[in-house]
Amino acid sequence: MPGRATGRSFRWGRWGFLVFVLGVCGWLATGFFSVEPGQRGIVLRFGRVVQDDVAPGLHYAFPPPIGEVHRPTTTEVRRVEVGYTMLGRLFSEARRSDMLTGDENILKIKMAVQYRVRDPSAYLFRAEEADFLVERAVDAALGALAASMPVDDILTTRKNEIQQRALSDGQALLEAYDAGLTLIDANLHEVNPPAPVIDAFTDVGSAQKDAEQRVEQARTWAARTVSTAQAEAARQIDDARGLASARVSRAQGDADRFVRLLPEYHRSAELTRTRLLIETFERVMSRARVVILPPADGDGPQRITIYESP
Repeated sequence: MPGRATGRSFRWGRWGFLVFVLGVCGWLATGFFSVEPGQRGIVLRFGRVVQDDVAPGLHYAFPPPIGEVHRPTTTEVRRVEVGYTMLGRLFSEARRSDMLTGDENILKIKMAVQYRVRDPSAYLFRAEEADFLVERAVDAALGALAASMPVDDILTTRKNEIQQRALSDGQALLEAYDAGLTLIDANLHEVNPPAPVIDAFTDVGSAQKDAEQRVEQARTWAARTVSTAQAEAARQIDDARGLASARVSRAQGDADRFVRLLPEYHRSAELTRTRLLIETFERVMSRARVVILPPADGDGPQRITIYESP
């Protein structure tokens, strides 16, 4: 009887050991894991990171409770709303979007930000709520930017600058947190005054636009008027210069002609005067119309009338 009990205990011991070995092998077999494309594997052993950049493919690590594997997606582009939330395709005012500008006005600024995971290890262990962290970082950057600019610049000419600087300043904050996140893009959805005062802002904006339009019209008219006046002045100056040149040339020609006649005048003054008189008379008469009328009584002198030809 004692021998039979001993044999039975031995058999149960062998079966127990076999079950234990099979259990250990099954537990070890659960350590195989795969990393999909777009993911990075992080392997922990007793809570300590032993591998922080496991490439896609089939791998092995000790199963829990000794080991643990995380596979965060690093290529997925994620989206966060700053100053609002999306309910389907509708905007919700659940989050505050009011910001104080540099000239103490209030604007509602809403922005959408895209980001992705750059450092899987830092993302898992230093950024507990990545979406919330990105939202707070960009919101802080937007608030600082709005406080440094006047309201007119924010509403008109500096929207693109706000987008770029909010992205860079938000990224700087995330780097300070060592969150392992990279901001990719930012898009301003709305930059408007609060609803109770939007009509007043619209009136001011319209007045400013009208003033700028009138100033531009005045500048255009002034430029056109100055250009016309300059062209007219240049034309008159050219005409005056041409007339002066013609008169000077004619005067010089007349002077030269008289200088050439001077020796002849000294030789025969009476003859020279007569010739000049005849030449002048011919020049004048060539442009005149002569009308000879008979005497009224038939015996008196004839009347000669000279008209200038048109």
